[in-house]
Amino acid sequence: MRIQAMLGEAQDGQAFSNLARAFHLAPAKVEVAVGAMVDALIDDIKRRMQSRRTLAALVELLGQRGFEQVLDSPTLVGATHTQVIGNEALNVIAGRDESKRLAHKAATTADITEMIAEYLLPVVAAMLIGALTRASRPGFEQIMRSEVDCDDALSDPAPLQLPRVAGGAGFSGSTGGSVGLASSAATSTSYAELAEDIRRANEGANTLDAALAVRRVLAPLLGRGSGPLEWIRRVHAWSIATLTATLGGFR
Repeated sequence: MRIQAMLGEAQDGQAFSNLARAFHLAPAKVEVAVGAMVDALIDDIKRRMQSRRTLAALVELLGQRGFEQVLDSPTLVGATHTQVIGNEALNVIAGRDESKRLAHKAATTADITEMIAEYLLPVVAAMLIGALTRASRPGFEQIMRSEVDCDDALSDPAPLQLPRVAGGAGFSGSTGGSVGLASSAATSTSYAELAEDIRRANEGANTLDAALAVRRVLAPLLGRGSGPLEWIRRVHAWSIATLTATLGGFR
């Protein structure tokens, strides 16, 4: 299952509604903002994971437990801890400057304030990593058991009160750069070892390159175009265009 579909089905299919309540936004605006953020973050992941260093850091993120908890629990979407680990994820998959640009674009697209977008973005990033963690686990387990080849890795697994974050709002505060991965859930030993293999570029005649294997697991999960978020964005855009054309006819 692709990541967009997993996000749409998270929290018993109520993820968008739960985010709307947490951030005091209309559900339609949350859907548009999240759709824009997820599309951009997936593009960032696909681009940045070509670097071994970034790919290794991404593997370490996927080895943490906290992200899946955010994906599953409505009570965590407004938690300070979610802002912290969400900013850690953003540091890896986007970077500070790109995150600010992304939040600005999502705010404009969804017609919400940039401040709210800056708080929403880390939550979306945490949920995205949670979904990617769950979807990629079977493939990663095969890699770590050394039972995988490149083809096997492609198989399909199964009043507004914003969070208080020390140092400022959203990713623009100190949590965006000074908090290390060890500050949240510890990365599992097996994921840490896999990340180290990627950094060492350990390629031998009889050894599968860990970076290639990980990319082969992640690539089909990061596809775009058929998930519900893309559909929601298109329907929203079509509705606005239709309404505009209709109102224009009364002039």
